[in-house]
Amino acid sequence: MKQDILDRNLLALSRNSSEAAARISAAISWEGIDVDASRKGDPVPVLRYGRKERTLHSRFDPVREGRRLAESYSGSGTILAYGLGGAYHLLPLLENRDLSSLIIAETRPSLVRAILERMDLSSLFLDRRVSLWIYDNPMEFRNKVLKHYIPVLSGDFKSISLRNRVEEDPEFYQDLSSVIKDALSSITDDYTVQTHFGKKWFTNTLSNLKASEDTTVTLSPAQRVLITAAGPSLEKQLETLVAMRVGATLIATDTSLPVLLSNGIKPDLVISIDCQHISYHHFMKGYPPEIPLVLDLASPPFLTRIADKVFFFASDHPFSNYVSRYFRKFPHLDTSGGNVTHSALSLADALGASDIRLFGTDFSYPMGKPYARGSYIYPYFQKSTVRTSGIESLFMDFVLHNKSITKEKTQNGFRYISKPMIHYKRSLEAKCLEIPGKVTNIAGDGVDLDLSSKVKKRKNGFMLMSAGSSINSRIDFMKDYRKSVSALPVIDASITEYLDSLNRNQMDILMTLLPTAAQFRKGCDSGTEALNRARDWTISLLDRSVSQQV
Repeated sequence: MKQDILDRNLLALSRNSSEAAARISAAISWEGIDVDASRKGDPVPVLRYGRKERTLHSRFDPVREGRRLAESYSGSGTILAYGLGGAYHLLPLLENRDLSSLIIAETRPSLVRAILERMDLSSLFLDRRVSLWIYDNPMEFRNKVLKHYIPVLSGDFKSISLRNRVEEDPEFYQDLSSVIKDALSSITDDYTVQTHFGKKWFTNTLSNLKASEDTTVTLSPAQRVLITAAGPSLEKQLETLVAMRVGATLIATDTSLPVLLSNGIKPDLVISIDCQHISYHHFMKGYPPEIPLVLDLASPPFLTRIADKVFFFASDHPFSNYVSRYFRKFPHLDTSGGNVTHSALSLADALGASDIRLFGTDFSYPMGKPYARGSYIYPYFQKSTVRTSGIESLFMDFVLHNKSITKEKTQNGFRYISKPMIHYKRSLEAKCLEIPGKVTNIAGDGVDLDLSSKVKKRKNGFMLMSAGSSINSRIDFMKDYRKSVSALPVIDASITEYLDSLNRNQMDILMTLLPTAAQFRKGCDSGTEALNRARDWTISLLDRSVSQQV
């Protein structure tokens, strides 16, 4: 009888959760479990330890208890359930047709097997939205969430806990909750950016295909690199910068370029990653034609016209990665830090730098000042000043617009700092510790960077940075890409099952559409509708681009 019930459960489970089914099948059933009848006659799993026992559901009415627990989980989205038990808390969730996915997290296949030998839960597992994940390492769950949870398709992410099951393995579920929270934070930050810039990334990259097809700029290796950000401290550090310039390669962020040019300093390279039109303001003082301009493939197309030497790189934007894989291979730079200084550090590492010095990296507003004098914000605000609102007022409005701003006392006065700045600082610190080269921050009036754990050293031997040869013409690339977008399967299953059904090329195509779909999501009732609108918009844009360039 046990085997019959187990086989029925495993057969249902194998459809959506074959890995979990295999783990359960190979496990030895846990002996310390029984199934007792509740007062209402429903089976209830009970864990026994000699005379002690732990009942996983109510002994009186587990069905009512489960419904009460599930009542607060309405609307669309994904639910992560901590603990399977007898599934009384899970089955009511499936009555919500807007539920995208239900993921059940367990750690002991032997315990799950013992339950599935005694209770028929096949109706739960037959629902295409349900997945069972069984791992003894919380990081495995984190990796699965990063792969399978896509906010634009999956909706909100919630969790539900079977309390008595969680208390059976409290340390595991506590660690699991922590790593899931960390994973969701990373996913949410990325998704928020996509909702603002998804369409812009795509249109810019598509517009840059011609320039990126023709460029032949090569960047030489560099042992010593100086990087300038545009923090207020840069003004005081210019003399030190000039003194260190001999024998070093100077990489300027686009925001710091006008500061350097105003002081008669020409960098060796300039890097820009912002996809917005505001990037234009950094180059209003002109651009020295002999200096290579390093651009993200998603940078505004007008930037390709201001420089004689343009060097493109691929970031982690999905369409950029796709272009680099199927159109022309471009060097990859890390833009995940969210600010151009982080990307400049990645560029210095790619050039093989063993000694990197940072200037103007304040990650704060010392004395309420946002940028070094000479940066874009000064002429930008000067145009907006009136007699009743001077430039100082505009600066303070700019500084204090962030609701998370806090004020800190310093030896020389004070500074303002916000949560985004703290995030940028920590991302840069992590990048500094990750790369082999030694990174030194030239101290200023901003926050201190913690680089004390640096122990790695770079090995000798570097290669020139350049793009590879084109795999095919941009027209053929766009036609092939359009064909693949049109052929992408429709979503007719749970999100988890749908993602698992895609081959690698289909997954690549889907990923290129997600940032655009994220921007469409606000006006759609579902992720599927947003994806369909993104697909139609992409095909239309490709058709116009091909017809204009043929």
